[in-house]
Amino acid sequence: MLIDRFLRTFDVTEVHEIHVEAPPEATYKAIRHTDLRDPIIEVLFALRELPRRIRGGGRGVPSARPHSLTFDDLTTTLGYTWVLLGEEPDVEFVIGSVGKFWQRDYGVTPVAANDFVAFDEPGYAKLALSFSVRPAVPGGSVLRYEARTATTDAVARARFGRYWRIIRWGVAIVMVRALHRIKAEAERQAAALLVGVPQ
Repeated sequence: MLIDRFLRTFDVTEVHEIHVEAPPEATYKAIRHTDLRDPIIEVLFALRELPRRIRGGGRGVPSARPHSLTFDDLTTTLGYTWVLLGEEPDVEFVIGSVGKFWQRDYGVTPVAANDFVAFDEPGYAKLALSFSVRPAVPGGSVLRYEARTATTDAVARARFGRYWRIIRWGVAIVMVRALHRIKAEAERQAAALLVGVPQ
């Protein structure tokens, strides 16, 4: 898998797969362009931000929510937070981020795609997300989502480990709901093509 080139060894991983009644090309396209905004996902992120808002006394103006949020947006609209590490068109793409995710502000540090593998500054965690598609038998496709996290030293490993035990259930919910949104969009596009509806 392409993700092995960027994060072969890791501390934790979360993997989910789902069958999609659409060809691999349509499913892959849906991964990149499906709007991932979701009420449950927004609530989970709001809960993650709650301690910071409480400590801040509610000061500040909340940032405007985007009209849509896709995986393409993650590496363009959101700037250095995520970088596209690599892509095998119609098969798999991998994005990455480096930070101290257990901190209130996530401690994200900008790292170029070419520097991601070699990055080993103490006190950080490296996160790689992979979406891949493969043909299913007898038809359709299998959509796979994997998140891997590797820490750069023992201190970061301990801090991230405590954080992971708290957030893992939320990560799983976010991943599964994202997969279902992508599946629905891919199947909608595939059905529209069958009846000749312009996209």
